[in-house]
Amino acid sequence: MEIKELDLETRNKIYSHTKSILRKYQKGIITGKLTADKFAQNILCDEHINNILSKDLIQEEDFQNSYIKYINTLINIQNENLAISRKRKKEKNSINPPSISQKIKLKNLLQHKNYELVIPMQYLNSSDMDSIIKYIETGDIDLGDERIYNYIQKTNFN
Repeated sequence: MEIKELDLETRNKIYSHTKSILRKYQKGIITGKLTADKFAQNILCDEHINNILSKDLIQEEDFQNSYIKYINTLINIQNENLAISRKRKKEKNSINPPSISQKIKLKNLLQHKNYELVIPMQYLNSSDMDSIIKYIETGDIDLGDERIYNYIQKTNFN
């Protein structure tokens, strides 16, 4: 089984745990001293991951390989975000805000599909909105974008 085959709640837990560890070792990641292989070995031996996944799954070679690819994806996203942040500081640019059409489409989807945002819309950038729209329309979240799972929820009334 691969990470993308897990349910979204489990993927979100893995994402949160993995991301918090990657933040701690950001400097080693940037220099290239810490690789996805090393992270995967350390995280999969960690007791916290046993609370999320079964030991059988953790020991599967397919899962371990997909987890290494997943960590590489998160590292690439983190490095890309750092580069964008540095560039933005130099150029004094802001994050791409969502377009009006994105906002309207998201509001309509939220209303018609019985979802609501957990965070205010003004805190979402264009990329976040695209990911949320995709999730509502397809029920799928791209690897590395699991944080948006926490941004919306089903409404209690229909």
